[in-house]
Amino acid sequence: MRGVTDTRDQRKKRVIPILVGLISLAVGLYISVPLLEGNDWNPSVLIKFPEIRPEQLAYGNEMLGQVVPAGGDGHDGKYYFMQAMDPFYMQPEDHAYLLDRPSYRAQRMVYPTVASGFGLLPAEATAWSLWGVNMIALAIGGWLTARLAVELGLTPWFGLAFVFNPGIIVSSLIDTAEVFAMVFFIASALALMRRRYLAGAVFLSLAALSRETMILAAIGAIVYIWRSERRVPWVLGLPFVTSAAWWFYLRTQIGYLDSGIQDVAAVGIPFNGFYDAFQLWLSRPDRTIDMMMGVILLVVSLLVVKHAWRRPSLLGYMTAGFALVAVTMVGDVWKFYFDASRALAPVITAYILMVPAAAKHAEAKALDVPDVDVQPTPANH
Repeated sequence: MRGVTDTRDQRKKRVIPILVGLISLAVGLYISVPLLEGNDWNPSVLIKFPEIRPEQLAYGNEMLGQVVPAGGDGHDGKYYFMQAMDPFYMQPEDHAYLLDRPSYRAQRMVYPTVASGFGLLPAEATAWSLWGVNMIALAIGGWLTARLAVELGLTPWFGLAFVFNPGIIVSSLIDTAEVFAMVFFIASALALMRRRYLAGAVFLSLAALSRETMILAAIGAIVYIWRSERRVPWVLGLPFVTSAAWWFYLRTQIGYLDSGIQDVAAVGIPFNGFYDAFQLWLSRPDRTIDMMMGVILLVVSLLVVKHAWRRPSLLGYMTAGFALVAVTMVGDVWKFYFDASRALAPVITAYILMVPAAAKHAEAKALDVPDVDVQPTPANH
């Protein structure tokens, strides 16, 4: 009977992550397809070319025909589309010149490169692909997060913490790279927990090349592994090497378009940006959602650090660095939840996994039973 039960449990651990991935895909389709359908299936509605930027709107119309103009300043999907049209910056005078901060934007190369088929797809196909590959990434992210939950001793249904993350939902609606970055973040955590260091290093490299702040996850992983083992596999230097190599490559291709210095416009005095945003929220009753989300994001970011300090875990250390992002973000990033939630996307999903995993760990110790796998498994010698 024990063997039958074990077989059923193993089957659930294989099947439920697939269901979680499919549900994640369904959520992405549910929130994005109505936007496309309501705009005559024009993919530019997700790219967000702004009406108030004539040169960017003209570029969109030239590349895609008639685009759907966005209100205000549009959003970052327009920059990913420009990057996707020339992902290796061979003709920066045709596309990259419209990037507001070329060196800063160009760091995030994985998503536009994949979406454009390494620059081989035509413009309209690329516009659709920016949406399509994010939908696929939602499914993969849900599946991987479910597998990570199992590794932490939780039910795989916790994998839904991937898609039910405000930053991930927003990213899937405006063609930005956070979905990709989170997929690689989760994949790296899963690989490192299993001591597959080369795979973990590759995934961390792809995460950092999707969103530059993911290098903090690499630093956290190195600190945790050093604390646990008093050694660090040399392959974990790969994320830093690849990021540096891409940075130097960009200097040769688009260095003349700006100063070539890493953008620090979104970084300021600790907590000053949040304070400025909070003052704005208090004066604007229509910003209640922004205020609620901002408070939640800041509190959860700080709780992640507290949790990682009191109950050290690989996932906690990989996420703790994002608290530094939270406390130093400027007000312009904090004031809109769809910006702040994307910048701090890892903290929500990670915290939802960390808390019950730690409780499971404490319960196992109290009952003196074999522990759930919240630490990396022992190496095979």
